Amino acid sequence: MTTGGSGARPVLAGCRIIVSVDARAARAHVATSPMVGDDELGLALEGAGADVMRVVAPRAAARTPIALRRAVHRAGVGGADAVLFTASSASWIETAESTGALEGNRRRAEAGRLILIAIDEQETSRLLDARLPARYVEPSTPAVLASRVVAHYGSGAGSILTEAGRLEVRSGGVVLDDRFVPLSGGAVGLIEALFLARGRVLSRAELGRILPGGERTDRAVEVAVARLRESLGGIDLIQTVVKRGYRLAVAER
Repeated sequence: MTTGGSGARPVLAGCRIIVSVDARAARAHVATSPMVGDDELGLALEGAGADVMRVVAPRAAARTPIALRRAVHRAGVGGADAVLFTASSASWIETAESTGALEGNRRRAEAGRLILIAIDEQETSRLLDARLPARYVEPSTPAVLASRVVAHYGSGAGSILTEAGRLEVRSGGVVLDDRFVPLSGGAVGLIEALFLARGRVLSRAELGRILPGGERTDRAVEVAVARLRESLGGIDLIQTVVKRGYRLAVAER
């Protein structure tokens, strides 16, 4: 599935989609194949260009899998674009709370950078009670779930108009005027912060906290921004504001 026009690209290029499944479904799945792409939902998302990550929601009182903790962390720091809950969301919320990732998940979901979709009204309510904006999909078939994600990103929802063109940030890079530019995780973190600031100047200290390890020096931020600019191929998206920091080159209206 691709977008139209020259340089057509898959609709979900650069998107990482996390699919949460319950333990019983996971055991049945492993009995047939270890790859998420072998199921209908995974195939549909991957066919649209997404990188699909499948995590198991453990039963109540069960030990939290490392994979789940990693997935929750990714979702909170910019490493995922959507989470599809085909199982209970309780373990996700509990893990986010216990690891300090809940605020990151919430902030990104509220900003439209993390799409949360549940296939059950009760689970949708559970997410909303945790102040995690979630959507309920019915009927909850793999085709409908996949089409909802594709429709969201295919519509350009959440994009912003910049002086270099219309920009959308994804966990694997950016889409600028329908052209996908892959970026490293650190570069995505920087440009997402600038993107969410919507033209507001971010200081070097603010951006330093976003870099891997956090609390980086001004020099480290300058180097990271220079590398980001290089990765963007010279596209003038990031402006330096003397003695203040950096801002996204948002188009004036």
